[in-house]
Amino acid sequence: MAVSLELSASLRSETGRHVHAVRRRGDVPAVLYGHNVEPQALSIEARSLQRVWHHAGHSHLVDLALEGGRARKVLIRELQVNPRTTQLMHVDLFAVNLREKLTVEIPLIPVGESPAVTELKLGVLQQIITSIKVECMPGDIPAQLNVDISGLTEIDQGIRLAEVPLPERVTLATGVDPDELVLKVAQVRVAAEAEEAEAVPADGEAEAAEPVDDDTGSS
Repeated sequence: MAVSLELSASLRSETGRHVHAVRRRGDVPAVLYGHNVEPQALSIEARSLQRVWHHAGHSHLVDLALEGGRARKVLIRELQVNPRTTQLMHVDLFAVNLREKLTVEIPLIPVGESPAVTELKLGVLQQIITSIKVECMPGDIPAQLNVDISGLTEIDQGIRLAEVPLPERVTLATGVDPDELVLKVAQVRVAAEAEEAEAVPADGEAEAAEPVDDDTGSS
């Protein structure tokens, strides 16, 4: 059964540090902006937003009804989550024009099995980029882009963006390099060293700060 991607929102007066009150009552502070919309400060029930975000991500259109009015199509542009508690902190919603192209970020998903990894045991699959920006009409937004890895039979063999098939009427966004490497078969030792380098913070690097409650300028 298809999940209904619908959200209800209410106007809110709380801004800055006062948005604590919004979260205490189980809502998430939100901002709506975009086509024919003056930026509006809203609140959305946290549980509903969590459910819709799980299915919609950044790439599915969502029907947003404000104060029980007529729904409009929006995209979830940014969702801030507290890294310690996983509490939803803030969401930016973009009202789209169904007659104009837009730029959206789409996940890149490996599909199939690489003989170099599963049969020959030569190495491991290393994914360098996990999403890419594309341009298309709102009704043509793909849920994901599949990257077929069944042809990877050697160490260091990889797939570049130009080799990833795009649906009709979908193109890479301006500025995206089609020669960028998406993934490759890496030697086990090299892949492990790369993961360790990402996991170990640089000397003196501070612990990630928690989200700032004062959302002035975005609320």
